[in-house]
Amino acid sequence: MDYIMTKARLGEDSDAPERQLTKSLAPVREVMEAGDLDFNQLLQRDLDDHRVAVKLIPYLLKPQQTGPAFFPPIVAVLLPFRNQRPSSFASLGEPTVEPEDGVDWQQERAGNSFKVQRLLDNNKRLHPASVGKLWWNKIEAQLVVLDGQHRAMALLAVERTMTNSWQNSGGARFRSFYESQVKQALQEARQDAIDLGRVEVPVTVCWFPEQTGEDAKPHEAARKLFVDVNKEARPPSKSRIILLSDSELSNVLTRRMLNELRGGADESYLPLYAVEYDNPEVNSTRPARWSVLTNIHLLKSAVDRCVFGPSKYLTDAGQRFGPGRPKQVELDSFMRDEQLRLIELFPGQFEDGGFTYHRDGIGNINFPLGQVDVISDRFAETWGRAILTLLSKTAPYAAHAKALTQLKDAWHVDDTHLTLARDALFSGVGVFWTLRDSYEHFQENRDRGAKAAKSDVIRAWEALKAREEAFENYRVQAFLDSGRAISLKQSKAAYAVFNTHACQLGLAMTLGSLWELRKSQPGVADLKDLPAFADALVNGWNAYFSQEQGKARDRKLAFIKADGVITHPLNQIANMDTPQAVYFRYFWMQALSTPVAWEHVADWFSGRDGFDQMLRAARGLYLDFCVEQQTKALKTSKQVAEPKIDEEALRTASTSLKRALRDWFYVSDDEYDQWFASRDVKPVTQELPSSADDLDPTTDEDLAEVTDEDAPATSVNDLLGD
Repeated sequence: MDYIMTKARLGEDSDAPERQLTKSLAPVREVMEAGDLDFNQLLQRDLDDHRVAVKLIPYLLKPQQTGPAFFPPIVAVLLPFRNQRPSSFASLGEPTVEPEDGVDWQQERAGNSFKVQRLLDNNKRLHPASVGKLWWNKIEAQLVVLDGQHRAMALLAVERTMTNSWQNSGGARFRSFYESQVKQALQEARQDAIDLGRVEVPVTVCWFPEQTGEDAKPHEAARKLFVDVNKEARPPSKSRIILLSDSELSNVLTRRMLNELRGGADESYLPLYAVEYDNPEVNSTRPARWSVLTNIHLLKSAVDRCVFGPSKYLTDAGQRFGPGRPKQVELDSFMRDEQLRLIELFPGQFEDGGFTYHRDGIGNINFPLGQVDVISDRFAETWGRAILTLLSKTAPYAAHAKALTQLKDAWHVDDTHLTLARDALFSGVGVFWTLRDSYEHFQENRDRGAKAAKSDVIRAWEALKAREEAFENYRVQAFLDSGRAISLKQSKAAYAVFNTHACQLGLAMTLGSLWELRKSQPGVADLKDLPAFADALVNGWNAYFSQEQGKARDRKLAFIKADGVITHPLNQIANMDTPQAVYFRYFWMQALSTPVAWEHVADWFSGRDGFDQMLRAARGLYLDFCVEQQTKALKTSKQVAEPKIDEEALRTASTSLKRALRDWFYVSDDEYDQWFASRDVKPVTQELPSSADDLDPTTDEDLAEVTDEDAPATSVNDLLGD
């Protein structure tokens, strides 16, 4: 990598290089259309426009009592673009000597894209002063900010407001975030007699001389540089590390799923705007938008568990996630030999990028970058397609995506604030987070007594909140085919479960576990059949969810945990964090075990024995978990004497599970008692009321408020509906 250290400057409009450099700086979002942005081409985090407007610009323009303002250098890289799409530079030519301004310069040119000159001394050697010049053709190259994008945006916002050039820039739609703030800051700067011509920011301009020519990959080099630069600085969010980093194969495979959604080639997939992939919070892995059904962290978790394993978590449905990390060699072997079958793709030894690779050594960290598309293609046509099938076609997720698309199609944009609100939900340019932070700032100022008119940004956030109710109405209609108040409450309670990481990872792990079962049976399990296998599972679950209910229970509500929305719930999980996915795998398997669902998957197995054995193990694990929760709750409530706590916890948990299985999954009392007895535990003998399928549907009077999905259990009543 080569670079020039220089500066960008504000002030009067002129042809001075420092002024032109200011105009040339560009965030990625202005160089490439968000809708066309390939996830493998992402270079940087979304901009926090709110922070730039209310903190960085005043810092840059307002005199500081502690001394002059100073920004560390902005790092920008020269990259090839044509028509706002990544392209390649022409090959860099051989150096020539060019006389100019009375001295000699060593010149290198990459076609019409860019040229570099370095000062030579009298002996035609590079001058020790290290002076250079760089030119580029704006039609073929763009100067993209790699590090310090917020500093660069502060400079650009002032520049564009001063010169009234917002409309002629790639950032016109972000004008609302800045213009009023900048005008106020400029007015204060004039009052303080600030000379804008002296406002300068250091810039390091980089380029990759070895990444020229048709086969070069300058954008990948830039992405790697971004990750390296940010490792020791304020870290990018976990979302952006997945989007940017090529250091782990699991990140590459996760991005491939997003690219499949971005391409839109398969209309059966959920839309990309139903996935949150741009959360700027450093330590956040949960979705923040009410509109999304999943996020990039769930997709990566599905890759980690289904592709890398370890296999014991898929083959043994009675095992919880253990502490610590499994051995990497075990994870790599499972991915390489079992899940992606790399033996079919690579010879035992091969060369890539000047390095020798052994097929048996390929893993999550050590993999050939030049052959990553081969591995990614194998993943996309097998596990990638299967995982996306689950999240796209399973009834609750298909209903969520349908409702979101209905909301998008019905969104009439007739004002700036409505355009911003729509972008916040349906594009990945960070608008949602800017609106959120700006609204919180507005509220804080108002609470302190400040008076300010509502800007388009504030009105956009309020419009977003108003649209949430419309979305809920679309979703309950798509999911429960009803618009009644009770149905709306049931729908919200259902999605408080379905949209958790635990539930979705449990769904993916069910696929992984049952595929392991498929592989263990006679015959050859062809990896290319995996998407069809996923389709069969989805058909089974959808058959379970869509059973005619009449006076019986609506099976779409079977995973609800909210006491008062349904009775005798199967779901007794107090805190639905990701490690609880193993229990949700049991829920999904239990639904598949019902007669109407099993007929859709039966042809994939040579009988039910293996499935039933796995189901019994999963049920035992879940019962043990419920007993542990009951024990903690009883100890906290002190409603039962200490010597009887264990016995009472087992009795209560087992009774609850027995009722749920009878009412929601057609498991008879005798069948449950036989299973319970097989665990070498004394059966619970308690007479239960007649089947709840004979009861009337829940009425409005039976409803209670839905509890927070993450509220800890502090009493027996928190865990039971009885």
